[in-house]
Amino acid sequence: MKILVPVEEAIRRLRDSAFAKLRSFDWFQTTSMLSLKDDIILVTKQFDDHQLTFSPRETIGRDLFRKGHYQRDLANRVLDLIGTPPGNILLELGANIGTHSVYLMRSGKFDRAISVEPDPRNAKLLRQNLALNDLSDAVSVFECAAGDGEGSIDLYFGDANFGASSVIKPNGGSRSVEVPLRRVDGLLGEAGVSPGDIGLVWMDIEGAEPDALKSMSDLVQRRVPILMEYSPEKYGPAKATATADYLASHYRRCIAFGAGGSEKETAIRDVVEQRDILLLP
Repeated sequence: MKILVPVEEAIRRLRDSAFAKLRSFDWFQTTSMLSLKDDIILVTKQFDDHQLTFSPRETIGRDLFRKGHYQRDLANRVLDLIGTPPGNILLELGANIGTHSVYLMRSGKFDRAISVEPDPRNAKLLRQNLALNDLSDAVSVFECAAGDGEGSIDLYFGDANFGASSVIKPNGGSRSVEVPLRRVDGLLGEAGVSPGDIGLVWMDIEGAEPDALKSMSDLVQRRVPILMEYSPEKYGPAKATATADYLASHYRRCIAFGAGGSEKETAIRDVVEQRDILLLP
């Protein structure tokens, strides 16, 4: 009956308002995520200025579902610290499912990106998320591991955290797959990109950072800003010392980020635990 329509509309508005308030609480987001049926493998979610498809059952997906982003606050802070990038192309090593590809391209500071991701599960979602956000033409995807050589290498899966897949063999048993291994300078050459075009390197490759750095000496010598997950305990004492010395000889500033959004400018040789660090000229 038409007389009931205003009542139904009022109930709908009250319901939507109540759920909007509930969604602002972490506990509600966590409960909603836990209530998903086991047969729901992927979720596509609309965020403020982008869409992403992800697994709600692994580390990055849980943050996306619960918090509404994965390290976007870090991405924004890095861009603030860099100011105007020295080049208009982003180089991302360990692009995962494309969260940071989307965040950084949405900033308007880059015209193009080179995104490198070796995990086949992530690479599939990376391409899907680029397409969802109309970025497929602007981002070149290379499905390979970055290192100091050309050939192939075993990639060990992180099943609870898709971002933890690594070419570094874990102590325990882990599934693995053979993936192509490429030098960064070779990838840039294939993409038709010169070192002077790169404005930022964003690197999170689970312990393989020292080897990747060796293959992009032109970028280091140019002191292109690098945001990297720096993990000296994974490198071992000798490689950690050599990596710190190499980077310190080219970069004047090192900013280490910690929990809760903390940051501290420090000497890279003083970073002894895993941290996201930003290297600046």
